[in-house]
Amino acid sequence: MVTISVCVGSSCHLKGAYEIIQACEEAIDRLGLKDKVELKGTFCLGQCTEAGVTVVIDGEVLHGVSVDNFEEIFTKKVLCKLEEENLGNH
Repeated sequence: MVTISVCVGSSCHLKGAYEIIQACEEAIDRLGLKDKVELKGTFCLGQCTEAGVTVVIDGEVLHGVSVDNFEEIFTKKVLCKLEEENLGNH
């Protein structure tokens, strides 16, 4: 299980947090990952001076997440991690 927490504090909200949440939901649905990925919103993570939306994936804080780089980040940080977990279970 991979946990994705998207900051929905006022700064990240203005930078597109809800678009990131929507992109996450769409990717999770499209790839059939509802039982493998937990998506949640979180209040301010104190990273307001960083560019873009702040997202935490399994404890790793990522800055600058946007709709433009979301797919790349989702692939590298979520899909690769799920693949590694799956390989570890066999």
